[in-house]
Amino acid sequence: MFRLFLVRAVAAAQATHRPLALSNGYYARAFTDKADSSSSRHSVITSLTRTCPSCGTILPTALPACPNCNYIARIHDSISYHDILGLPYEPNPFVVDAALLKRRFIEAQRVSHPDAWATKSDFQRDIALHVSNTVNAAYKALSSPLHRIEYILQRNGLMTEEADPLEDIELISEIMEVREEIEAGDIERIRTLEEDNDNKISEVVSAVTKFVAQKNWQETKVAAVRLKYLNGIADALKQRLDNM
Repeated sequence: MFRLFLVRAVAAAQATHRPLALSNGYYARAFTDKADSSSSRHSVITSLTRTCPSCGTILPTALPACPNCNYIARIHDSISYHDILGLPYEPNPFVVDAALLKRRFIEAQRVSHPDAWATKSDFQRDIALHVSNTVNAAYKALSSPLHRIEYILQRNGLMTEEADPLEDIELISEIMEVREEIEAGDIERIRTLEEDNDNKISEVVSAVTKFVAQKNWQETKVAAVRLKYLNGIADALKQRLDNM
């Protein structure tokens, strides 16, 4: 049963889109969910704790979901995706241990996936769906360097858009040349282009790591735009190789 809902969860994590939190604020209290004000045990959590707010048992994950007493609560948007998956935000939120991220995602889905709450009340299942979707969104945002830096920028008040201009004239020229070569190149040339593009992506990721550590958000956004365009090239190269 868990394998089935884990497969579903991973697939959902690749497709789930949820508005990203803009606030860095944290609050020490929880307020009752307006969707069911009659339930004082189920609330919107604005501060994660290590123990269950209902029974005091140590929680198996960072989530407000307790298998011991069946307590589960919604998660406020002010709580970072890093905290939701039990990952450090400081000193550099862009640095994420991929293996730990995957493990924490699986653990979080184990306690929050709606299948795990299938025999509970409609209200509990609804909250579980919310929590599971939040976990999926967190995993999607943090597992991709591009999505991760876009999320970090948004938390710091800088939005990235599809139409963000690429101001590096040299890189624009390179991208145009590469796209032409993708259409005309043979398989060996495509593989060479793929290797070159991967190296460029690694360089940009290193630059992003440095800029985030410095909290230089303007330079971080410039690098994020470069990364977005290079990822587009990577997708085009992969598609070309798949069709050859």
